[in-house]
Amino acid sequence: MFLFRRHTLMAGLGLAAFGRPALARPANPGSPLHLVTSELPPFAMEAGHGGRRGVLLELAEILLQRAGLVSHTRFYPWARALLLASETPRTLILPLNRTPEREARFQWLVKLYTQRFVFLSISPQPRVDSIEQALAARVGVLRGSSNLARLQQLGLKQERLYEAANVDDLHRALERGLVETMYGSELIHTESWQRKGRPRELLQVGLMLESADTWLGAQGGVTDDEINRLRQQQEAMLADGSMERLFRRYGIRLRAEDLR
Repeated sequence: MFLFRRHTLMAGLGLAAFGRPALARPANPGSPLHLVTSELPPFAMEAGHGGRRGVLLELAEILLQRAGLVSHTRFYPWARALLLASETPRTLILPLNRTPEREARFQWLVKLYTQRFVFLSISPQPRVDSIEQALAARVGVLRGSSNLARLQQLGLKQERLYEAANVDDLHRALERGLVETMYGSELIHTESWQRKGRPRELLQVGLMLESADTWLGAQGGVTDDEINRLRQQQEAMLADGSMERLFRRYGIRLRAEDLR
C-alpha cells in the first residue's frame, strides 16, 4: 500500500477584491468573517440531516464563537467556494487540505482533522489496488480539489478524468458506468453514499494513496490576534475532550494524530 503524508510550513498572504482577482483592497481587521464550504458529509452539511451541520463545520463555528469572532456561513459547489476563499480577504474555507501547491496561497488558521484519500469502486467493477490499475481506469474526482492535482501528478491523462461539481454527481457517474473508480476522501464518500440510501457493501475501498491534514484556511486578512484566539480555543477543546466528543457524536473513529 502506498502512503504519502504531507507536512508543510506556514503560509504567506494575498489580497484581492470580492469574487474577482482584480482590484486588490485592504481587509478591515475586526470585520465579520465569511465562512464558505460545500456539501461534504460528514464534514459540512447544509440542511436535512437532523439539524446536524457536519463535524468540521460545527467545530469551526464553535471555535469562532468561543474566540469571540463574528462569522457567516454559506454553501457553494466546491470549486466556487475555493475560488471565493482564494480571492477574498477574511473569507474562511473548510475542509481545506494543506498541500505544497496551496501553501503560499492561504493562511492556515487551525488544523481540524487528518483525512485519508482512497480509490473507490462499486461491484462488479474490480477494486483499484495499485497505481497501475488507476492509470488504466476512467477516474472520477471532485472539481477544484487537491485530489485532481494529485491524479495529474501521477500521470493520469486528462481524457481519463471525469471532474464532478459535487459528490452526488461523482456517485451517479460511478453508478452509470461513466467512471470505473473515483478518488477522494474515504470518509466523505462512504458517508455520502450511505446517506443517499445506497448499500454500503456495494462500495469497495481500494488503494489509499495518501493522507493530508485538513485545515480551516483563509486567503488573507485574518489578524495574528484572531488566529491566536482560535488556536487557544482549539487547545482548550483538545484538553477538555470536547473536540473528541464532537467527533464521536458523528460516529467518527479517531487516531491519536488525527486532531493534532
